[in-house]
Amino acid sequence: MRRTKTALTFAAALLGVTTLGSCTEEEPENFATIRIEMSPTNGNAAMFDGTTEVTATVQYETCLQDFYLVRQPTYQKDGTNGAPVFADFEDRLCSDFTDIPDCEVTEIKQNLIDANQVYSLAVTYKINDSSTLPYRELHVGPLPVDAFAGCDSGQGPSVELRQSGLIGKNAQGTQIWRIGALPGTNIAVANQGAPLRVDIVAN
Repeated sequence: MRRTKTALTFAAALLGVTTLGSCTEEEPENFATIRIEMSPTNGNAAMFDGTTEVTATVQYETCLQDFYLVRQPTYQKDGTNGAPVFADFEDRLCSDFTDIPDCEVTEIKQNLIDANQVYSLAVTYKINDSSTLPYRELHVGPLPVDAFAGCDSGQGPSVELRQSGLIGKNAQGTQIWRIGALPGTNIAVANQGAPLRVDIVAN
């Protein structure tokens, strides 16, 4: 009888530990970022000197256009579900990651304009120390991850980085550098394995 009671007690304790462990498991995040690595052409890091502001812009492709306009419009930046997500990423983009420059996010702008077919996400960063820009990564988001985006077959929750998609300005608001060359692929999805590595040239 004592052996049976001991076994039951042990089983109950084990169940309690298992239950406790399952309660503390974090749910996967529905939004993440893409990364853009800034590589100065010919190693000329001096072109970043004096940079006080950087704006990174990506274009939503078909799946994410449909995500924000058709499937999940409440996750738009001003939507009931989207507003707290965008606010959260304003705080996180310059603090939660490694290999990032010394920066602060000043604005995340979302464009979803059917009439002009403009579907983009732009993040503006205040740069506190321009010497931290070369070979560092800018995180751009929030972007829905594949499991949450609900893309149609054959599509992915991808964005496109274009030649005009990254610019640096000085304290006077003058553009001083831009993308000189895009990588072999300029398409990315949230949580991609490698950053989009772009060559930067003086403006």
